[in-house]
Amino acid sequence: MKRLVKSLILYLCTIIGFSSCNNSSSYFNAIAKNDIPLKKPQKGDWLFNHQERIQTLADYQKSRPLTATKQLKKIYLKPIGEFSALEWEQIKLTRQYLEKFFQLSTVLQPKVNNNVVPQHARRIMQQHEQFLAPYLRDTVVAMVRPKDAIAILGITETDLYPDDKWNFVFGLASYDEGLAVNSIYRFHKKPLTDKEFNLSLERLLKTASHEIGHMFGLTHCIEANCLMNGTNSLAETDRSIARLCSKCQQKLNSNLKYNNRKRLKDLAVFFSQNKLTNELKQINADLIVAGY
Repeated sequence: MKRLVKSLILYLCTIIGFSSCNNSSSYFNAIAKNDIPLKKPQKGDWLFNHQERIQTLADYQKSRPLTATKQLKKIYLKPIGEFSALEWEQIKLTRQYLEKFFQLSTVLQPKVNNNVVPQHARRIMQQHEQFLAPYLRDTVVAMVRPKDAIAILGITETDLYPDDKWNFVFGLASYDEGLAVNSIYRFHKKPLTDKEFNLSLERLLKTASHEIGHMFGLTHCIEANCLMNGTNSLAETDRSIARLCSKCQQKLNSNLKYNNRKRLKDLAVFFSQNKLTNELKQINADLIVAGY
């Protein structure tokens, strides 16, 4: 009898699309079947060198993460530097993707020139220039902040470093200020070609949504293969997936309160249109087990 009632409720939720149904714990329990266990970290992996703790749902909610309001309701992308036509296309696709991923309006701002970065925030490493990530995040990205911005992500074509002790970093986010910066420097060889486009795009989509996930209070996930896994290298980034595990999805949804069914459907359309087959397979698996 209980199973019949549960099936009827899920059927009604699917038909009428109430967010209260779509956001119930039954959804997260269902998609947990698709969570992929983390493999034992190897030398060079993020978790081999970093001791991190599990962030529970209660921990997440106690941290009082940034959340959208009627006044603060948009994500902004701020390109920094000079981009080729194909790189610019990736940035535009990233705007579309983030809007679907977080279910928040996402706006592409005008490009900012590299000349705004002073000499003290630059260095030469292995014969190429790098920018100091905290400076870009806290100064360049923060310039002329729109009144309705809940989060702003800078995207630069220059390599980044977080401090003198690190060789590089893909991105850096602030949990409190709604500011982050992300570099595409290591995602493809220059110039970007059609052959490399999709792999480079996957890397950008994953790192951009990862950094914005941090801005919305998600810490590194150590419970499953998940978008929020920390990564130490491009190879480790490529092994990670674009999907949030069930527990990270539940944390983010408890904050942004989007409709899970709509989000999955929107992401499935994006992945299908852009021929991102691995990501589409993951989303379709969640759609199936959730009964959508």
